[in-house]
Amino acid sequence: MGRQLHVIGLISGGKDSFFSLLHCIANGHTITALANLSPPSHALGDDDLNSFMYQTVGHTLIPLYSLLLPVPLYRQEISGTALDQAKEYHATPEDQLPRDGTIRAADAYEETESMMALLHRIKSHHQEVNAVCSGAILSSYQRTRIESVALRMQLTPLAPLWQYPVLPSPAPRPDGLLEDMAAVGLDARIIKVASGGLDEDLLLRNVCAEATRRILTKAMKRFGGSVLGEGGEFETFVVDGPEFFSKGVLDIKEQDGKIIQGGGGEAWMTFAGSVIKWKDGEQGKERNWLGKLRIPDLLDMAFKRLLDALDNEARCNKLPPISLPTILSIPGRYKRLDQSNISTGKHTVRIVNMCAPSKGDGADKQMHMIGHKLTCTLGQELQQSFHDIVFATILLRSMDDFHAVNQVYSAIFSSGPNPPARVTVACADGLPDGVNVMISFIVSQRSRILREYLHVQSMSYWTPANIGPYSQAISVPLGVDDKSKIVYVAGQIPLVPAAMEIVHRDLLADGPAPSTKNGGFRLQTTLALQHLWRIGKAMRVGWWIGAVAFLVSGKDDPRQKARTTALAWKMIHEQGDDAGSPSETDTDAPDFDVWEQYHNKSWEPVARDEDRTLPDFSQVSVVGTNRSGFDHAGSAIPPFFAVEVEQLPRESEVEWQGLGLSQSSLKLFETVSENGITITVCSVGSNETVFGFIGLSMETAIQVDLAAQIQHALAILYKRCEIFGSVGGHQTIYTTHKIDASDDGLNAQSVPCKSVWNIDGESLDAAMIVEFEL
Repeated sequence: MGRQLHVIGLISGGKDSFFSLLHCIANGHTITALANLSPPSHALGDDDLNSFMYQTVGHTLIPLYSLLLPVPLYRQEISGTALDQAKEYHATPEDQLPRDGTIRAADAYEETESMMALLHRIKSHHQEVNAVCSGAILSSYQRTRIESVALRMQLTPLAPLWQYPVLPSPAPRPDGLLEDMAAVGLDARIIKVASGGLDEDLLLRNVCAEATRRILTKAMKRFGGSVLGEGGEFETFVVDGPEFFSKGVLDIKEQDGKIIQGGGGEAWMTFAGSVIKWKDGEQGKERNWLGKLRIPDLLDMAFKRLLDALDNEARCNKLPPISLPTILSIPGRYKRLDQSNISTGKHTVRIVNMCAPSKGDGADKQMHMIGHKLTCTLGQELQQSFHDIVFATILLRSMDDFHAVNQVYSAIFSSGPNPPARVTVACADGLPDGVNVMISFIVSQRSRILREYLHVQSMSYWTPANIGPYSQAISVPLGVDDKSKIVYVAGQIPLVPAAMEIVHRDLLADGPAPSTKNGGFRLQTTLALQHLWRIGKAMRVGWWIGAVAFLVSGKDDPRQKARTTALAWKMIHEQGDDAGSPSETDTDAPDFDVWEQYHNKSWEPVARDEDRTLPDFSQVSVVGTNRSGFDHAGSAIPPFFAVEVEQLPRESEVEWQGLGLSQSSLKLFETVSENGITITVCSVGSNETVFGFIGLSMETAIQVDLAAQIQHALAILYKRCEIFGSVGGHQTIYTTHKIDASDDGLNAQSVPCKSVWNIDGESLDAAMIVEFEL
């Protein structure tokens, strides 16, 4: 159980907002007040406002809730219209309602900001509130606006039903959410229909009832749409249910209102009033609904199997302890990699190893100086902006500085709704003397309009909400084909999404696993990898170009942890993916978004979840034989390295970072040299971008010139890539050595670490990822 919150529940009268509040209660939170946005008084009448943001049909019944519900209800009239119709929302001063008495035309306000005034009023009466809950399921348009308002008011946004259709379910089906609502006794009546196959005969029927669910499922299969009503196919009004309706029930009948016919087959009901049927004391006190409320399992079935396999492997195959040798590097004609460099490609610029010009200051001051330096570099040298940064690698000396650095970093990237994805690790004395923060940035020169973002800041059961100023993922077009994209995914640690705490075995539905050493690490590995998978699928990733698992070994043998993450990576690819809950309609798959369908002119239906898998072996062709054993696409495994560092955020023991490929093809090559240099080559798309994954394993001599060995490995890579006509590129090096770089071609991002491992669990002296754009 995470921190207990005092919650403002946003209610429209609809099923989702009330069901979300039940999940809040089940997770230990307290519902302190309810909030509702109503049509302006001058707009009252029979018409539904059809607001982009708020449900207004049935608004005349909302005041009756104040007589029924055990918590206070606050209402606010909606001011303005949907001035900002972008999918992601970023408030400007012009959008916000003035507090100085200034009066503007009603349509000069952004309707989202009406919520700000309402929540301010509630906070003035209930100073203990610290969270706000919405019923968002698949609509990023709605969720991002609620998050914007909540976070500006220092309220934690909650969206318990976010991506609910793809969460683990005993019997995955499109109407699964409605079935779960029925199980706890929620009674939500349909009061508007606006889709093919739905007519006014459905009005006032309980949407949770089995017969109604069958009608909706059949209609949506035939005409297309969401069984859950996520595309505006219908609207509902809750008249009875557990917890909140302990006093009575709304008994609405057809004679209490009238049916209004709209254009395009729409029909809705308006009401002059309704009758309250009061419950007797014993009936109203029942709380057995808590035992009937289905909480989605923490792990999908595929990842449950993965965890079982890792546990079994740990019991059967124990590794003997080893001691890692210490290898020294030779100082010489090379310059240190703690100097900031700019590496320019065809469409991407990398600003690597950026440090503060003044060493020895605190981490927060160094972050301020890095921000100033970055501003100058972007504006003066590159003619780019902060909005063009798509990924950041943050290296700290100590994770104790995380909060202070994060505050400064957040201010730097506060000017837009979607900050870069990022990974953060602590490297201790691996950083140069006096350097407490070192950051590398990837800057995209592709059009911002063509990028896609995933930036979920609400707590849910799906994946962890952002714990800092970063996006979960950003996709960038590869080349002339705008659909083919590289997806940068932020580092994922094993937080339980609903609690935002590091996972432990007792949280599993089937109880603790058998006590085997590092059982907690195997669970952390599995859950963090599932987070990576869910984000990848939401971003349409079909194949991983490669992945890095950051480890914290502590007193444990790092080889065992590296082996565990490598096995997890191989097993999840070998068993295939049935991780999501497949749906039977396009629009209940996670790609469906109300905004995309109705307001994006380029929107077109995407593949259903069961038709799009991760990994999707149809995207991959194999050239040559892979060292790990694959010789055809169906057994291919993307490149992988395990990297041991000093600390990770939130005292996590593992953090997964992945680079995904969306809607494109990939060729996989591999070369193994006789000198301990292993090179895997990935050619993406029509050879627009080539990645080389290099593992360096040398004899443990007293002294080793690692820089020279890196140059030799690059020469092999360039020779192999002559078939693509490319040399040069961006480099990232993971090594325990004090890396130096020559002036003739090595312009690398440096990640100092304690040990490096390949996918076979073998210790490396260095791992290197090279990217070049054609």
